[in-house]
Amino acid sequence: MLEPHGGTLIDRVMGGDQAERMRQKAANEPRIGLDDDQFQTVANIANGRFSPLKGFLGRNDFYKVINDGTLEDGTVWPLPIILDVPSEKADVLTPSQTVGLEYGNRNLVGTLDIKDVFKFNKEETVEAVFGTADRSHPGVDTFFEKHNYLVGGKVTLFDAEYYSAADLLPRETRVLFREYGWDDIVGFQTRNAPHRAHEYLQKVSLEMFDGLLIQPKLGEKKRGDYTDETILGAYDVLLDEYYPEQSAALSVYPCKMHYAGPREALLDALVRKNHGCTHFIVGRDHAGVGDFYDPMAAHQIFKEYGNLDITPLTFDDVFYCTTCDSMTSQRLCPHGDDARVYPSGSKIRRKIRSGEVPSKRTIRPEVAEYIIDTEDRFVESEHGVNTT
Repeated sequence: MLEPHGGTLIDRVMGGDQAERMRQKAANEPRIGLDDDQFQTVANIANGRFSPLKGFLGRNDFYKVINDGTLEDGTVWPLPIILDVPSEKADVLTPSQTVGLEYGNRNLVGTLDIKDVFKFNKEETVEAVFGTADRSHPGVDTFFEKHNYLVGGKVTLFDAEYYSAADLLPRETRVLFREYGWDDIVGFQTRNAPHRAHEYLQKVSLEMFDGLLIQPKLGEKKRGDYTDETILGAYDVLLDEYYPEQSAALSVYPCKMHYAGPREALLDALVRKNHGCTHFIVGRDHAGVGDFYDPMAAHQIFKEYGNLDITPLTFDDVFYCTTCDSMTSQRLCPHGDDARVYPSGSKIRRKIRSGEVPSKRTIRPEVAEYIIDTEDRFVESEHGVNTT
């Protein structure tokens, strides 16, 4: 099976008596409170999704990542994984200090061995990472809301009891792939309920490879996105009705959307590499938002960084052609735009929100009916939180 990124699947989850001793030792130390996103980031580090990271980026790794998309040792890593703290907290934190991490009702959930405490320039950071400082970009806006100081260092998570049944960890998907006898596995990232173009990309891949890992990215979203429950329920309907048994596995990737376009596409691929995937589907405008990125920028970035062991499967526009009478793509269909019906996720959402039933050429009727019958279909707050 493909090695994890960096060669080792990180495990910073501590259980049993050792965790209890660490918990007692950290009880009287200073603490850093985690919000939902920060706690999930700690979990993704600890369970190996973010291998080879063992913690939040220190100063040198942070600047390497934002400037050239690599860690200090040269390992490709496209997005900064950081923990921000207010200035009054930064004033009492020092390198080599171990502090507690608390989450939810002030529960002590882990520790952080501090390596660095440093101030960073938000405008320079967002320009480097997102290619813009425009606050209408949701990822940029979130960054400007962060505190001015970052704390880097290794994390330890005391236990994993918070995981949902749908949350297969990297070590678990690797076992599952062996049980299924899959050697070549395609990872598919989504933030939407499935439409016909998604299904087409997945099934084209299954014609060539042994299995498919479908992982919706669940976490904080922008207003108007599907809620987590809607996405998972819609995929359950699609897999039950239209996929052979043991051809696809449905899990989740609990992580907020950064809307970082090509850089986020690269990170999404590396996460699937850690899960054991050998290939990763990169569609049009992967992890983009508005018109901030060229629709094919996510394809180009894989060429810039060269061999990452996991192979990107890049696709152009997929659509339903009324003349071909089937789902197809630009590479296969000779007909013009007047014959093409593009299954746009945003257009489907608008139709459902207005009470219309989308065309079966864009989304399976059973999936559309499920979404329409779901009470809380969409995120309504400015920054929706993870609901699983």
